[in-house]
Amino acid sequence: MQGALHFSTITDQSAIDRLTNAMFSCHLLIVGQTGSGKTTSTLSLLSQLQQLDQTAIILDPTGEYAKLPNAITYRLGDNCYLEAGWLTVDQLLAALQLRVSSLVRTKLRQAITDLQIQHNIYSEQGTYRRLGRRLASYREDENQLGAWASDYPLTDLFAQLIEEFVIPYADDRADYTLLGQQYDRAAINRAWPVLTAIHDQLASPTFQALFDTGHHAGTMKSELNFILKMFLHHQSSHRTLVIDLSLLKNYEGSQQLIISLLLKEILRLRLRDNAGFPVNVVIDEAHRYLPQDEHALADNGIFQLVREGRKLNLKMILTTQSPLDLPARLRAQFGDLLVHRLLDQTETASLPGVKLDPAVTSQLPVGSAELCVLGESPALVRVNLPQWWKDGGRHE
Repeated sequence: MQGALHFSTITDQSAIDRLTNAMFSCHLLIVGQTGSGKTTSTLSLLSQLQQLDQTAIILDPTGEYAKLPNAITYRLGDNCYLEAGWLTVDQLLAALQLRVSSLVRTKLRQAITDLQIQHNIYSEQGTYRRLGRRLASYREDENQLGAWASDYPLTDLFAQLIEEFVIPYADDRADYTLLGQQYDRAAINRAWPVLTAIHDQLASPTFQALFDTGHHAGTMKSELNFILKMFLHHQSSHRTLVIDLSLLKNYEGSQQLIISLLLKEILRLRLRDNAGFPVNVVIDEAHRYLPQDEHALADNGIFQLVREGRKLNLKMILTTQSPLDLPARLRAQFGDLLVHRLLDQTETASLPGVKLDPAVTSQLPVGSAELCVLGESPALVRVNLPQWWKDGGRHE
């Protein structure tokens, strides 16, 4: 049938119609063990979204969705970058994959603020000198900062960090109206191993590529925030955006952070300016990019978008090997399910809003799945690859 999904039914022909009419009204969870057909299902659904003229944003940690036709692909660290001013201190440390003392964390926060002042208030290059600066003058500078002044030159961060270690003189010359009169060299020496680790991570090729701090003469790069803003606001003929995060595949912690940040930005942009048309966000193997500590779930972008997105016409399509890899609070947000082979009956029992027979689910052949659309009885379907997919693709 024209415009139908790439599914053929085994038990119920009306399942295709139910899927087409209802599938994209709720978040969709695709589950199944490795090799059961999840990637095939995802490719089929993406093809259908294109046929239905629906917008899709794919966060692709492995670079496997580069074959999608009629898609615009941006590869983070190649033809796009993230603005460092987007990161909080904790997020920057997570991207650097460093743990530091509370003192260094405080100094790093001050360093970022001071670079924002130097770059945005004074419009000057280099570091912001604290030595000999009056406290009252500094407070005036701080008070001028606003949301518009969040960016700063990341290349100056290490040098600025040293500038934060200033103290008054230790004798009668001390002037407590100043930020400092001399460098606290003893404190710098104690913190030196951590400070040099920050320096080395900031200078690493991967970090420089992601945040566009290196020199790339003749190369045009786009800022990822701007790309998302344009894509969410303008419904163009190219409605599939692939954000390739494969340069981070050896840094799962950084991938988790950046995926969370991107999803928060998508949510923020929709809250600020809802263009009205539906947007489907796709993440493969989502369990890899969720916090280990469930208490941190509320601050994760995946959870926030799933919880808040429906009212903004944002729908999430997640795949994972086992539903038990996802926190129960997250699983409960999904109204539609596509269930490939699951061998453990506790996995089947954990699926939200539906009761499936573990004896059937554990015996599903590769490419077959149970389709559970909200409010409908489960239907057994077989997933077919779309015509454009070439033999070289991975069939997970």
